[in-house]
Amino acid sequence: MKPTRNPQNKKRPGKKIAPTKQAASKPAAVPQLSRKAKGYFVLSFFIFAVLLYGNTIFNGFAIDDNNVTNNELVKKGFRAIPEIFATRYSTQQGNIGATSADYRPVVKATFAIEYQLWGEKPGRSHAVNILIYWLASVLVFFTLRRLFQNFNILFTFLITLVFMAHPVHTEVVASLKNRDELLAFTAGIGALWFILNYSDTRKTIHLLYAFLIFIAGYLSKSSILPFLLIYPLALYFFTKMPVKKLMPVFLIILFAVLLAQYVPKMFLAPFQRTTHYIENPLFFEKSIWLRLGTGFITLWFYLKLLFYPQPLLYYYGYNMIPVTNLANFWVWISLAIHAALLFFAIRKFREKNILSFAIFYYFIALSMYSNFLKPVVGIVSERFAFNASLAFSIALVYLIFMIFKTDPRRLTIEMDSRLKILLVIVLLIIPGTVLSITRNRNWRNTFVLYRHDIKSLENSAKANLDYAGYLMGTVYQDPNFLGKGLVNQLKYFYITHHFRKALELYPDNYLANNDLGTVYLFIGKNYDSAVYFLKKAIALDSTLQPAWVNLGMAYRYQTQYQKAIECYEHILRMNPRQVKAVFALADVYNDLGDFNRAVKMNEEVIKAYPNLEMPYVNIGNYYMLKTDTVTAVRYWEKAASINPTYELCVQLNSLYQIRGDHAKANYYYDLGMRIINQTRH
Repeated sequence: MKPTRNPQNKKRPGKKIAPTKQAASKPAAVPQLSRKAKGYFVLSFFIFAVLLYGNTIFNGFAIDDNNVTNNELVKKGFRAIPEIFATRYSTQQGNIGATSADYRPVVKATFAIEYQLWGEKPGRSHAVNILIYWLASVLVFFTLRRLFQNFNILFTFLITLVFMAHPVHTEVVASLKNRDELLAFTAGIGALWFILNYSDTRKTIHLLYAFLIFIAGYLSKSSILPFLLIYPLALYFFTKMPVKKLMPVFLIILFAVLLAQYVPKMFLAPFQRTTHYIENPLFFEKSIWLRLGTGFITLWFYLKLLFYPQPLLYYYGYNMIPVTNLANFWVWISLAIHAALLFFAIRKFREKNILSFAIFYYFIALSMYSNFLKPVVGIVSERFAFNASLAFSIALVYLIFMIFKTDPRRLTIEMDSRLKILLVIVLLIIPGTVLSITRNRNWRNTFVLYRHDIKSLENSAKANLDYAGYLMGTVYQDPNFLGKGLVNQLKYFYITHHFRKALELYPDNYLANNDLGTVYLFIGKNYDSAVYFLKKAIALDSTLQPAWVNLGMAYRYQTQYQKAIECYEHILRMNPRQVKAVFALADVYNDLGDFNRAVKMNEEVIKAYPNLEMPYVNIGNYYMLKTDTVTAVRYWEKAASINPTYELCVQLNSLYQIRGDHAKANYYYDLGMRIINQTRH
């Protein structure tokens, strides 16, 4: 006997069946945004970016900005672009060796274009940084919109706002030098957008766009590298692309990395970078246990920074972040937290859980900067958390939705839940916005930044060295510093205090010992202290010449001429072409009354380097000491014709005033003022 059918379950034409519980929970497809709606979102991100960073347009250059934004190559404008693509990012010649940065031609080319358009206008360059940040934020929103295509748009919008408002971004946006980070991240997200389009359409053109954009990003900075793994991760979690199809995408982007990395090496000058203990002791400490311990401390630092971004500092280094082994309480706290996060991410991986994606993204983004793979200059830095902060924002907003038991996939969200979520997000965004705006002011210029941050950087040997070195430079560069007694007494106190603090943290620092010795020598006139610290520098590295030069000068001021001669002859044995040692040695012989030998030594330099002004200056000085002003002026004018300096112009102006030659006196006065104005500019 056949079972009796229930007539109520029978399908009837035109009658809808009530959805089952399972069907009701299935996410509904979110309707596509209209062009007008997209415009509103883009405009809102622009307004928010200007609100966050608009005050940076009143800032000037800070710390490393001048190396890449205000140099002779960039000042060539459009003409510089071929040379920019044929040279390294920056090259600096210091007292203890040369340093050259990576190959980042794209970002440097942007500064050359800006200089061509409007000259040296730091405010406008800061405005360009804001525009790039806005573009990056727009790309983040629409890329997230594609990743979370079946989610409520409020979810994507709030993630973008939280990401934009995070104060950890201030170093990247407010510092012109860090435009490289901005461009690399923007390119990384832009390439992801095209890779997602490729997964939807299988049109190869999208993969080609991603390939080209990724290369441009890599030529901005290699910090784009984590995206190499983020792309297949995103494709696995948010597309229907089979796993076996992910490998070609990975290989194509890997090929872009290899191309951008190795082709420039065929024509670039060799990379030069001297690492120092105070930048990261792990460059010199080879223990695997120190690497592991410090790695977990590093991860703990970034986790704290993302949750509580205070204080924000321009540099860390030794000994702000302790280099430690596993016998450290915070190492184990960090290990427990990150192991739990990784366990959760792995467990939920096959379910394609959003938190699993965010956690893996977070770990990948920080992998380059964790000190596990290789030591990082500065040990940690806020800019290193820029990419990871997007993963943090995704996880944070998702957790807020979960706290209020709201499924972000729902097309409509009840007003009560929506208000609660918005309230929490606003309470997060407001302090983040205030912190960002406030922090931007600290990036006004190098002095303001150093003076503000040093209060929280007492344990950073490098920061103390930077601040003392900066103040020392302002004294040496000020032609009237001798007439500013009280000001320079204060500077002298701060200079010596911070150099001594740097040496207290790390006594074996050649640069700090040498620089402190020169401060005592030239500013404090404390020759005994100068000799003490210069000898310490030489004991640390006797092959470097600066301390030998300065020690010889200290002995000369103490009238210990034989010791001074020994110092300079030692330098010339190491490097016979070291003209500074020749000049100094000639001065000693002149002090001893051997005028002819002093003049002859400078004349030999003139034969070797006819376009060098210093030997003419020195010979002029010797004749002036013999009261032969006519010959002295002749040599000084020759020096001024090669390279006029303010000091030379002052001397020549004074002598011609005495002679009554007002035309020449005025000429050198005007020339000196032009030099001063150019220096201040």
